[in-house]
Amino acid sequence: MTVELLVAVTASDDDIDELHSLYSAIVEDDEMRCAGKGLVRGATADATLGAEEIIRLVLDSPELWAAVSACVTAWLRARRPQLTVKLTASNGRTAQIAASGGQAVDEARVREALEIVRGALDEAP
Repeated sequence: MTVELLVAVTASDDDIDELHSLYSAIVEDDEMRCAGKGLVRGATADATLGAEEIIRLVLDSPELWAAVSACVTAWLRARRPQLTVKLTASNGRTAQIAASGGQAVDEARVREALEIVRGALDEAP
């Protein structure tokens, strides 16, 4: 199943700069090369939880979801400022990942946020 995932960065000193840094990491990631991706400028508040710019990803396989998890985790671990990554899927589900000043972000936390937006946790028996 193909899912559109919108990614926003908020609560940092420079949300746009941090978002562009994350987008660069996604573009440079070999495992993400098959994913549809793009920056959306001037995004509407409804779709992006208030962000001025977002990253739009089109994910059509479990491997791409795993690649997003690994890429976002690695990027968050390299961040020094405090920030929040907000995820919104085309199904309307949202999740947030908060990072604080260089503290290591556990990949399980990122996977859990992605599972929430995919709906996997709601569908589990």
